[in-house]
Amino acid sequence: MSDTLILDGIEKVFKRGLPGEVAVLRGASLSVARGEVVALVAPSGAGKSTLLHIAGLLDTPDSGRVLLDGREMGGLGDRARTEARRGEIGFIYQFHHLLPEFSALENIVIPQRANGVAVAVAEARAMGLLAQVGVAERATHRPATMSGG
Repeated sequence: MSDTLILDGIEKVFKRGLPGEVAVLRGASLSVARGEVVALVAPSGAGKSTLLHIAGLLDTPDSGRVLLDGREMGGLGDRARTEARRGEIGFIYQFHHLLPEFSALENIVIPQRANGVAVAVAEARAMGLLAQVGVAERATHRPATMSGG
């Protein structure tokens, strides 16, 4: 399995040059293969969310490289990053980022449909993902009735 996502030497500083400057990431590197499940475990404030935002193309590093399927993502504009997120990156947030009026299955299907995936294909993928994390039997449940953990 080849690495689909590579973060190499990622650095991120908040409040650069100001009082209270915080260097959150200092040379962080990570390689993730397609289908691999990765857990980031570190103390609060260690940069986990920042690293995930950079990996998901929601934020840009101050230095370092982000490669997605061998393509450098660093020089992409907003539109190109949005297209890469829509077509190649998925997010599963623990809290507050699901549409409360839709089921777990529908919350996974909706972004796929927005990207032009056929309903049957999107539903099959969604059920596969729910099964992978052990909650396929809760596919019709709304977020408020499901555990955040």
